[in-house]
Amino acid sequence: MPLLGHRARIGYCSPPFVTETFCTEFYMMAPEGVTLLITTLEIRTRTKEEVAASHQRSLLAAKYMADAGADVVVLGGNPINQSLGMENIACVTDDLAREIGTKVITSTAAQREALETLGAKKVAQVYCYEDAENERHLNSMRNMGFEPAGVLSAGSDFMNIGRVDGKLALELSRKVKAENPQADTIHIGSAHWATAHAIDQIEKELGVSVMTSQQAIMWKALRTAGVTEPIAGFGRLLIEF
Repeated sequence: MPLLGHRARIGYCSPPFVTETFCTEFYMMAPEGVTLLITTLEIRTRTKEEVAASHQRSLLAAKYMADAGADVVVLGGNPINQSLGMENIACVTDDLAREIGTKVITSTAAQREALETLGAKKVAQVYCYEDAENERHLNSMRNMGFEPAGVLSAGSDFMNIGRVDGKLALELSRKVKAENPQADTIHIGSAHWATAHAIDQIEKELGVSVMTSQQAIMWKALRTAGVTEPIAGFGRLLIEF
């Protein structure tokens, strides 16, 4: 029997203090021989203090993951990453990689690169939190260098995103595309909302590219770790690039 993670061992610093969905969707998409190392951080209500503490904890977690044999470490949490300043993210990961001797990426960089790879220009957004987060998500997309083209929320509070109805990813994508026909790409936000099952259907039905946070993280982590084969069932990103 091959060793656990004999093809790649991917470390993920997971923002939610209680993490469930990310692990499930990771193993839905992961090829055989790829395993997950995970540490949960400080996020319960997403205060500035929690965000800052989570970043510091992720730096320590990355070192332990490297010591445990991770081939690549992902610093999760788009809000945590962007709080450092978009212009500083590459320096943070480069410095940390040199310190721990393991490749380091962020969820923000993974999502930005995924959108670039898909040729996105006008990006409609669907996410799982309350409407009050709309402007934050629009600004996040602008920070990554893309034009927002509408945004819709599923209305969940942070602690209950694992309970969001799986049908909403498709239903909200249909609605945001109908309201914003100019959108060429739909971003389904949060790596902790179960949406992998809907990616292919959304792309085929609506004629758009789809980038979900989890899918982009998975894609970038696999490619960084040297796992390059196409993975069917989860959108253009994983099968074509």
